[in-house]
Amino acid sequence: MTDTASVSMTDIKGLTINSLITNSLIASVESGMQMCDLKMRVVGITKIPIQLPDAPVTGMIGLSGQCTGFISISMPARVATLAVSGLLQEEYKTVSAQVIDGVGEITNIIAGGLKTKLFNTPWKISNITVPSVILGSSYHISYSKGIEYCGITFEVDDPDTLVIQDKVFMVNTSLIQSAS
Repeated sequence: MTDTASVSMTDIKGLTINSLITNSLIASVESGMQMCDLKMRVVGITKIPIQLPDAPVTGMIGLSGQCTGFISISMPARVATLAVSGLLQEEYKTVSAQVIDGVGEITNIIAGGLKTKLFNTPWKISNITVPSVILGSSYHISYSKGIEYCGITFEVDDPDTLVIQDKVFMVNTSLIQSAS
């Protein structure tokens, strides 16, 4: 459960945010993280690709249909272990094989939610790939020209975590409509 609000189509000095994709992504993350017993809130939204936070665990899934692209969720080890612990109802303190599998499943849940939310839209997703999990934070993603990018940063409500970098994660999607 979160205390997020819906984003309206906004034009701030020429920067238009696609509210359909943004709200669909927020709702998908909220739903997925609710299954993990995590409370969180949106703390940032961007339409331009930015350097991902220093997050050593990233789940990624390819998307295709009336659009193609991918979705990724980059998180610190603390968020990964909290999320997977909540999902599997078993406590994990460190990133392990079970946590890696769990991050893949969480990514799959969020991608499935996005697929459902965008079903009757010009951004319809028909297929999602098998999730991949990247370990380590020393990488960069290059984005194609003409994509519709949406990056949302969330802060997990975790009173036991004192350092902000250990309780924020970012979910990104980059989509381009397929030629008809």
